[in-house]
Amino acid sequence: MAKTFEGKTVIVTGGTRGIGKAIVQELASRGANMAFNYARSADEAEQLTSEINAGGGKAFSMQCDVADTAASAEFVKAVTAEFGTVDFLVNNAGITRDQLVMRMKEEDWDAVIDTNLKGAWNFSKAV
Repeated sequence: MAKTFEGKTVIVTGGTRGIGKAIVQELASRGANMAFNYARSADEAEQLTSEINAGGGKAFSMQCDVADTAASAEFVKAVTAEFGTVDFLVNNAGITRDQLVMRMKEEDWDAVIDTNLKGAWNFSKAV
């Protein structure tokens, strides 16, 4: 496979499971320096980081609540310290609360908006 991302640094929010994990693995296989956050899945993050590093890639992971503006900025700062720059951002982190809007509790609505919208804004601004 061509190393089309060789030397480029990519941040993927929510990179330990599902689509985010697949993005991390694919871009790492193409030579990218991978940085990804996790909310609660520290074991999965450690395993994925080890997998990439053992395969000759470079990976960095850190716990970060994307809805927290200061934490998002700290994450980007840590990635920049690790790799020198950020070339690409994939705002992948997202949650769902499987309810009709009219039945959804306000705290569930707030959590979805904070993660899915504010999280993308926080990281876009920090990068």
